[in-house]
Amino acid sequence: MNKTTHRARRYDVITDEAQFRALQPEWDALWTRAQGHYYRSFSYGWLAWDHVSKPHGRLLRCIVCRDDGQLVMIWPLEAVKRALWTYLVPLGPEGGDYTSVLVADDASAAALIEGAWHTARRRCGADFIHMPYVRETLHLYTLVSRERHVLFAEAHQASAARLRGQGTWDEYCRSLGTLFGKRPGTFVKRLAKEGTVAVRVVDPAEERETASLIEWMFNCKRSWSDRVGKRSVWLDSPEFERFLGKLIHSRDVPSMARLIVVTLDDAPVAGIIVSVGNPWASAIFAGYDPYYGRCCPGLIAVEQCVKWAFENGFDLDFGVGAERFKSYWARGEATTAWTTQIVNSKWGLLAIHTRRLARVLASLARRRAHRATTGPDSALASHR
Repeated sequence: MNKTTHRARRYDVITDEAQFRALQPEWDALWTRAQGHYYRSFSYGWLAWDHVSKPHGRLLRCIVCRDDGQLVMIWPLEAVKRALWTYLVPLGPEGGDYTSVLVADDASAAALIEGAWHTARRRCGADFIHMPYVRETLHLYTLVSRERHVLFAEAHQASAARLRGQGTWDEYCRSLGTLFGKRPGTFVKRLAKEGTVAVRVVDPAEERETASLIEWMFNCKRSWSDRVGKRSVWLDSPEFERFLGKLIHSRDVPSMARLIVVTLDDAPVAGIIVSVGNPWASAIFAGYDPYYGRCCPGLIAVEQCVKWAFENGFDLDFGVGAERFKSYWARGEATTAWTTQIVNSKWGLLAIHTRRLARVLASLARRRAHRATTGPDSALASHR
């Protein structure tokens, strides 16, 4: 029986765009059945490929597994050429999404994930494999952490709020305590002293308004980034900005996100993009007007995002980051996600050894130069 099952299980690496597109019906069904996060949906994968990865010349490497012809696992990846080496990374923009394999949570999940990992290592032609934000509770993390040649591993705090089954919104809020000494709803009242405050979910079909608001949010985010000295690659990426708009509305795939905007006298002061839940929704991107920073419009947007998820029967994942508002809404519950990179080929190992040798030689050269300038002869020359 086991041998028959083994023969019926097949892993393929999809590299052709048309074959990738043709997966949609089965992918959608598996995503619903597996209760996948938005970043494991076909809509996300297709939009990421079409608007981010393909324009940058990356190569499609989508690993799929079938049992007796039925699609049971999908892991969308891409190959990136950097100088003389190939890196295997998750398909999508370099944002804050987790890395995971789409598979139903049943008795076969661990074996399917292990097969996907071995396929990624052996059949995708990668010198390095870069896995950002892998939750340490996942079997994928166990596999990656066991690898012999781990180049680096960085830990990140991750928070998520369990909202389903929490009674009414008011009951849930009363269970939270305070954030910066304030209870939910307080920040809206503070902003209301400046004018008329309104909150709404933008109609996904309003493409022009959505694009304008996202552009405004990016400008706010860049301004904040300049003030605090933190800059991410995706923040200056027009492809990523366009991709977020397509997540909200696209003619090719179903909408996967909503844009919530907070206005003051009809002008935007904060906005946040949140994914549709399955049942987990994800807070994707946010921005606020720093002019009204004392009124905390960003925290108002987050609160409205949580309320939207609550009212729609979703839990809400805030992603990685140790910001206080994340742990507040998550009631202090946090997990750890790891960004890991492994060396996956002899060519990759040669690159690492060469870099290390170059650093050692450079360090020796600096020491010799330092001794030359601080030795007896240099002291005598200085005396003269």
